Amino acid sequence: LEYRRKQLQQLQDAVLDLEDISGGISITDLTLNDFRMDLTEYMKNNLSQLECTPFGARVSAALELTFLKQEFQPGAIFCLKDMSGKAPVESGYSLAPYYMVFVADDGSIQLNFNQPKQILDVLKKECVGFSEPQESVVAEFNRRTQSGKDMRHYQDLLEKAVVAVVGKQQEQGVQTLFKRGGIRLSGDTDRRIDDFEVVAFIALLEDK
Repeated sequence: LEYRRKQLQQLQDAVLDLEDISGGISITDLTLNDFRMDLTEYMKNNLSQLECTPFGARVSAALELTFLKQEFQPGAIFCLKDMSGKAPVESGYSLAPYYMVFVADDGSIQLNFNQPKQILDVLKKECVGFSEPQESVVAEFNRRTQSGKDMRHYQDLLEKAVVAVVGKQQEQGVQTLFKRGGIRLSGDTDRRIDDFEVVAFIALLEDK
């Protein structure tokens, strides 16, 4: 209803093409209902465990030899929290101040924060059915990071994820320069990695 209300308000204020009407992310929100229901059900039986889980928790999973490996590269999925609490440029984004970004090991962005459904699909495919850590994958992660002592690689990927979030917001702001209704540029264009907190991340390693 809120999505439709915004559409009607815009139609009253100006003559627009349907593709120009903001809030399209609400359509994506509808596709997240399955994940919300799964989370609600999980919380009924595991709320105390979730409350005790520290921020920055890490999970390792093997990138299966399925369509996922054909479509995506090994890397890491980050769930970030914007500590400033400022809303993103795209007002329809409903997950703020949280952002998920899927970064490949080579630093390329495979799925950005405005694709939450696709990121959650990958997580569900990789993690559902595993109630215990995958020992072989954890061992490989520990080998690569010296049991977590050398996290430079994932620190680099984290920086890429933050740049993707901030950069995407700035890009959307720049696009408004050429649209009716004024400028929506963010004033904090020098935001750094310290402005974000890692809620959790999952390292996706290649299944050999």
